[in-house]
Amino acid sequence: MGQTHLAALSTSTTVAVTAVVEPRAEVAASLSAQGLTTHSSLEELVAGDVDGFLVATPSAFHVNAVRQLAPSGLPILCEKPAGLSVAEASEIQRLVSDAHSRLQIGYWRRFVPSLRNLKARIDAGTFGRLLVIHASQWDHRPPAPGFRNTSGGILIDMGVHEVDMIRWISGNDVLSISSNDLMSQDSGVVDQDAGVFTMRLSAETIGLATLGRFYPDKDFVGIEVMGELDHERIDIISGDGGDDVLMMALREQAEAFALGGDPNAATIDDALAALRALNSTTEMRR
Repeated sequence: MGQTHLAALSTSTTVAVTAVVEPRAEVAASLSAQGLTTHSSLEELVAGDVDGFLVATPSAFHVNAVRQLAPSGLPILCEKPAGLSVAEASEIQRLVSDAHSRLQIGYWRRFVPSLRNLKARIDAGTFGRLLVIHASQWDHRPPAPGFRNTSGGILIDMGVHEVDMIRWISGNDVLSISSNDLMSQDSGVVDQDAGVFTMRLSAETIGLATLGRFYPDKDFVGIEVMGELDHERIDIISGDGGDDVLMMALREQAEAFALGGDPNAATIDDALAALRALNSTTEMRR
């Protein structure tokens, strides 16, 4: 994900990446060849001349990264899910609060124009009473086993995006949630290959999400909204143009962060809400 952020920000006229923490020597050498300053530790980065931080480590390291960065008081843009549990996200919340540091969570879909337009139409009452919101996220192929085994599982790794998008789009909270999933059959992989969860929202709307690690035609992300008065389906990422949407949204997200924030940007409270919902269903199923 760090490499993806670097690619997205390479075309920004607002944000410049000046230094990267990369402990792997071969990757650090590649970044140095691109003209970037590289550090082997966060301590070195904090001691340098920077204006803010983007945390794009694997999810299991989010808390530790924020723990080391927050005392600087500089703003932090942290990739989702901002910890693997409610306890970890709550610690991140406490760390930035104590340091008076500004924190934004990287739910990039909030910066996709088609989704912002959809939210505006919902807010204006175009759909009337919302009946069902169906979100889907399917990866073309699963990430490496090392990541899958430390990601919190498909519901945390991928599902937090769907919970956040549905909450944000509808303006409602999650009242209850239930899930089902299929464990991977690959030896040495502790993760699910597919998952489904349903939610009852505070406006008596049903939220539904499907997740998968295998999709035949590149990555897919979509949403469908059904109301009493209107219906809309958006293929957010689909086919060859999907990468362009992601890159644009990541760039817009970082630029909004650099300029002081955006009303649509995700907060630590949003991250906590998604984790509370999904941690509750994973705990119930243990």
